[in-house]
Amino acid sequence: MAPVDRSTTAAIILAGGTSQRMGTDKLALTLEGRSLLQRAVDAAQRVSDQVLVAGPSREGLGRSVGFVAEDPPLGGPLAGLAAALAVLPPKVDQVLVLAADLAHPDETVDLLTDPLPNPGEPPLDGAALVDAEGFTQFLAARYLRRPLAALVGTPEHARNRGVHRALQPLRLRLIPAPTSAVADLDTPEQAREAGVYDTL
Repeated sequence: MAPVDRSTTAAIILAGGTSQRMGTDKLALTLEGRSLLQRAVDAAQRVSDQVLVAGPSREGLGRSVGFVAEDPPLGGPLAGLAAALAVLPPKVDQVLVLAADLAHPDETVDLLTDPLPNPGEPPLDGAALVDAEGFTQFLAARYLRRPLAALVGTPEHARNRGVHRALQPLRLRLIPAPTSAVADLDTPEQAREAGVYDTL
């Protein structure tokens, strides 16, 4: 897969969940002085001039960050991804996809933006991290826009569909990742273990 060109790469941060398991707005929780969502945005802006948050609009992330939400809301991450893909400008040919609740998105982005050249490698649709148990992390990945959009479909088609089942046909470079690069924060216990500052 080609190296990242920030002018033709967009970053989509999936932030449309309800934080039900956390019991509070997890994306507002603070780690090392920044909210989880701000950390994801900052990591994405290292490699892209076009950062789009798929979720409700929020203050304080900077004027350069865009927002889009599936309609109706709460259709799942694939619906959020579809809504974001639908509004990207035509020049975008690669898409970085990040879950907004990653504990260490900088590590995630570092692994995904390394071109990892392999002269014998067949054509690929993207690259995704793989956790220690061998599970592909489709929300910690970098994709070619066209094959991704073809599988995701319209927001209506994507609503309440599972990400893994929908994206499984993609031909991906699978990058083994340390736990820190794929850890997401869903529960108070996970937040405390990561060192998140909160009052849970």
